[in-house]
Amino acid sequence: MRKIFLGIMAVLLMASNLYAAGSCTQTLSVTSNPIMKTIKFVCTGDAANGSIPNTAISAANFTEIDGYYLYMVSAYPTSGGTAPDAADVTILHGTYDVLGGKGVNLIHATLQYDVIPYSTFFSSYRYWPVTAILTLAVANQATNSANFTIELIFVR
Repeated sequence: MRKIFLGIMAVLLMASNLYAAGSCTQTLSVTSNPIMKTIKFVCTGDAANGSIPNTAISAANFTEIDGYYLYMVSAYPTSGGTAPDAADVTILHGTYDVLGGKGVNLIHATLQYDVIPYSTFFSSYRYWPVTAILTLAVANQATNSANFTIELIFVR
């Protein structure tokens, strides 16, 4: 009986940890300009520590932007939500940050900030060709249940 009770408690604890994890939903929008598409990540930080998991662009959204270039990344607090901490954004292509470290403090508590991809090797800004699934990563956001939006804008 005790083993069954401990097993049930373990499952409940794991489920509560999964439920408390932060999350992002992503939507693709096509502007009236046919050469531009946007993927919007609307995120809610973890209820315990404000973090979100690294979130890859979905396969369906990737097929829509394959062959495009990452033009700009924009971040802002979600209207009507809990304001986030200043936090860092990276857009990963494998393990490579296509923002070249320029996403530091991209998330702000009240303002919208943006950045374009940067090559640390060339020390210059450039558009990044989308040839593989990109992953959104956020670090140093510690406000519990914070709400913020990150937009990735792609062009042809």
